[in-house]
Amino acid sequence: MRALVLGTQSFIDGGTKVGSQHLAQALAAAGWSVDYVPTLSSPVDVVGRQRHARLGRAWRHGLRQRSVSISQGLTEWSLQSLFPAHRLFLRLPWQLTTYGQRCPAPLRDVTFDACIADVAPNMLLMHQITARAKVCRLNDWPQGFARDLHLVLINGLESMVSGPDFDEVWAVSGPLAEYARALNPQSRVVHIPNGVEARLLMSAVQGPVVRQPRSAVYVGGLTAWLDIDLLSQAARLLPDWTFAVYAPGAPAQHGWPSNLQWRGSVGRAELPAVLQSHEVGLIPFCEADGRMRYVERPLKFYEYIAAGLGVASTDLGALRDGMGDLACYGNDARTFADAVVQAGAQAQARPASFANDFVQAHDWSARAQIMLARLEMLLA
Repeated sequence: MRALVLGTQSFIDGGTKVGSQHLAQALAAAGWSVDYVPTLSSPVDVVGRQRHARLGRAWRHGLRQRSVSISQGLTEWSLQSLFPAHRLFLRLPWQLTTYGQRCPAPLRDVTFDACIADVAPNMLLMHQITARAKVCRLNDWPQGFARDLHLVLINGLESMVSGPDFDEVWAVSGPLAEYARALNPQSRVVHIPNGVEARLLMSAVQGPVVRQPRSAVYVGGLTAWLDIDLLSQAARLLPDWTFAVYAPGAPAQHGWPSNLQWRGSVGRAELPAVLQSHEVGLIPFCEADGRMRYVERPLKFYEYIAAGLGVASTDLGALRDGMGDLACYGNDARTFADAVVQAGAQAQARPASFANDFVQAHDWSARAQIMLARLEMLLA
């Protein structure tokens, strides 16, 4: 059996793997021959280490060198596009059919058993691909890409999700499944949540975990949906607690209380130990671009639970539907501060085996088995 997976992140460049990569690896482990395509490279990919490396792989060598074996049965392709998918460059309707025109013959002139595409610009390659079964992995809300993609491309992706291009849609959240059904009531939609890489979340500390009393931590990006003002106000209400923010960049810390501290970025290898030194993990999200309605379980939620932390979150969109009573909620400074205290007590009351059992139940290996079963049904 042969599959094509159209994703975003590159195995070659490293970094935290995303869902399409886990799926590609699972297919290869199950004996499939898998071709994996990350984001295409354009001649303007000169800024940034990973973009520059991608440019070299895609443009400096012949076709044979553009495919790299990642593992047994899994090959990554570095493909070309004359322009990037960014909103400043892809903004005209004719570009939707031109974006993937340089798809090479080894991918274009064959019939795959299955083609699985994330909701991303690489989905535009679908029109050149022949496959017995085509699946859209609805991993995000297309309209939420408005900061990076032009409306022409966003509408193009949404049209593909709602059109006849796919035999099945795999939505990573219940609200995204409802969104897909609203676009096309006749489409076959299945809810398959994201997973976690249990191997990376296992305890990094041998022996008893020593946590700093009354300590809370946020790990993630300084994104538009991070409500740093709420975090600052809650910290003032809990002066006997410490609040640590691990994020890349350099946030403006003017007006922060002394117990709210920015610690910089943290590497994946160090993350479990960093988390295990705290009692509560924070998800202080605010609404941004309407995306919260489709977010049920952020990855950091799994990371916090795996490290034995309680979880304090704002109650927005689908967060409560996804995390349920495994988190405590508050939307203003007072209720969020109360949620922090409650989450600390909640974590202490859980049995010692809870974190490991939870992570194993949501590991990508378990999710991949569901996806493989869906493919078998589609190909039967």
